[in-house]
Amino acid sequence: MKRTFVIALSLLALVFAACTSDMDDRDRRPPQGYPGGGDRGGFGRARAEGAGDGLEMMPPSDWWHDPRISVAVNLTPDQAASLDRISSEQSGEIAKLERDSMVAARDLRQTVEANQPAAADITGAGQRLRGIRDALFDRRIQLLASERTLLTQQQWTALQDAMTASRRDTDRPNRGYGGRGGRGGMGGRGRFPG
Repeated sequence: MKRTFVIALSLLALVFAACTSDMDDRDRRPPQGYPGGGDRGGFGRARAEGAGDGLEMMPPSDWWHDPRISVAVNLTPDQAASLDRISSEQSGEIAKLERDSMVAARDLRQTVEANQPAAADITGAGQRLRGIRDALFDRRIQLLASERTLLTQQQWTALQDAMTASRRDTDRPNRGYGGRGGRGGMGGRGRFPG
């Protein structure tokens, strides 16, 4: 009896230790919206969502290659070729600035979390991050302007509508057939006979 109690207590301590170490890892992740942080992938979706910088209307990268969006916009071959050219001109610098922004955000976080950080070090790291994000914002604005001026008003409206529908679909994963409480998906009452 005593041996069973010791084993049960040991297992309980092991489970408790595993849970607390998992919580510690989760607490160290950057919050949603930071580069690479949160459940939505940080800058992975930053362009499509505007990253909270006022560019929510900005289309996702290479949207004209996505059939769900491009069919609705009805691009001409010349427009598609121009979009490919614009993307190749801008995407390299935008990707570099996104990486630089992640590094600058990490540097700022490390400076703030240092044992005895100096105020000048923190503000300097913050100003570097701001400068990179300002440059990134400028590049995104240039890209948005290039893409928007290429499209007609009707195409732009169709693009915005298709983006809204696409976001709505991706923001509701695993809904299955029938929506909440309906048949299909991962729940329901048993399997369909057959």
